[in-house]
Parts: sequence; C-alpha cells; structure tokens
Amino acid sequence: MNITTISVGESVAAYSHGKVVNGLLFTSGITSHDPVTGEVRGQSIEEQTSYCFELLEAILAKSGSSLADLLQVQVFLNDVNADFAGFDATYKSIVPAPFPPRATVGASLPGYRIEMLVTAAVKEA
Repeated sequence: MNITTISVGESVAAYSHGKVVNGLLFTSGITSHDPVTGEVRGQSIEEQTSYCFELLEAILAKSGSSLADLLQVQVFLNDVNADFAGFDATYKSIVPAPFPPRATVGASLPGYRIEMLVTAAVKEA
C-alpha cells in the first residue's frame, strides 16, 4: 500500500511519501519543505527538525502508526558539526523513549539543514 497525504503535499518527483509492506512502513526522505508555500520552513536546525517530525507524524498517522512505532531512523544533516547538538536535543524532545536505532550522517542538502527517513511498524487492523 502506497501512502500519500495532502498534509505533506504532492510528491515533486516519482515517489510516494511511504509504502507499507508486510507490516512495515518505509518513508521517503522528509525535509522541511512547506507544501503550501513551497519554501523551506524554519531557519534553525531545531525548527527544521520539528517541522520534519510534523510531516512525518502525518505520514505515520495515515498508515495507522505513530512515533512510538519507529523501528529505525536515518538522518542526513547538511552540516553535522554545526547542527548535530541542536538536532539531537530536538529529536529527544519529540521521539518517545526507548529510542529506535538511528544513523546520522552528513549530506549535501541544498537549501535544507536536515532530511530524514524512517522505518516503522504498522499496527495490525
């Protein structure tokens, strides 16, 4: 089952926001792209991280999941040295413990400070 939600906006390329396979949700990369204005939402890493989680929660809800169902988180930061501490503090304030496994790496993200994708369990209906 492909997941697309208006809360995240239309896909700007050939991808779905997420896909559910065998009880698992796999998401595409999520940035702080505002689907209404088309602009980057937030200047600081804390603001962009919070907005990414807002969009992620919409995708999770559409699949019947929540942040408590996260199995793995992959995070890409445009500037790991400058943004890791702010990202990690915001992450800890949003994601419920026990925290899922996570990888955080540097990447070239023109215009964005963060992109993330997750794998989550989908609750049985």
